[in-house]
Amino acid sequence: MDLEALNLRLRPRGPYEAIDLGQALLRRNLREVYTAWAATVLPLGIAFAALAPVVEWLPIVLMWWFKPLYDRIVLVVLSRGVFGERVTVRDLPWRSIFGRSLWWSLTLGRFVATRSFMLPVTMLEGLDRVRRRLRMRTLLKGARFPATLLTTAFLHAEQALALGYLPLVVLLAPQGVDVPVWRWLTDENMPLWLSMVGDVSYLMALTLLEPLYVACGFTLYLNRRVELEAWDIELDLRRQLKGDGPDRREAA
Repeated sequence: MDLEALNLRLRPRGPYEAIDLGQALLRRNLREVYTAWAATVLPLGIAFAALAPVVEWLPIVLMWWFKPLYDRIVLVVLSRGVFGERVTVRDLPWRSIFGRSLWWSLTLGRFVATRSFMLPVTMLEGLDRVRRRLRMRTLLKGARFPATLLTTAFLHAEQALALGYLPLVVLLAPQGVDVPVWRWLTDENMPLWLSMVGDVSYLMALTLLEPLYVACGFTLYLNRRVELEAWDIELDLRRQLKGDGPDRREAA
């Protein structure tokens, strides 16, 4: 890893400041992230939504279950973007995305509350299973609570946003059209069209929040590595040896 190529200002931050840095990282790579999302995740989500006539509850379950796959796509774009590289859909390393313990991420790992923080270890460090487990244990010693809190906060925000679209549907419905929101919430003879509206609402919530969730977990991971490996000190020493001035790069 060429630390001098990073376009983040490396310094020890508090965990919540490091999480906040994620939104700046995502904003800087917004076009690349959402281009990859629109070309890969949105078609998959629409395909899941098309299953509503078969089993009404299945699309949302599938959209939720496959979030670790979406996260890998976003992380690849962000991990290249942090070095100033621009990633197109053609550049995505599909072998790496579909490999490297994806099966575990979609089964037992699906319920790990620190998954956005630990994803870079799986995707970027290239460790075998034993070394990866030890590495995760070391990183989590100083970041387990904020990483868990990050997942909890985004889970609640995702649910609130998905449900928040329903009043908009009611407001935009033509006069005289019954929108049985209560039946949608309680699954009592729910109309198919309203079920599909719920699927689309959830997909929109994922589209807005999931890339930010991955970005915040990634910057928390980078901050933990700065703490453990003193990247900031290493860079300062390199600059002093080269006779360069102080680092004037922005935070993200």
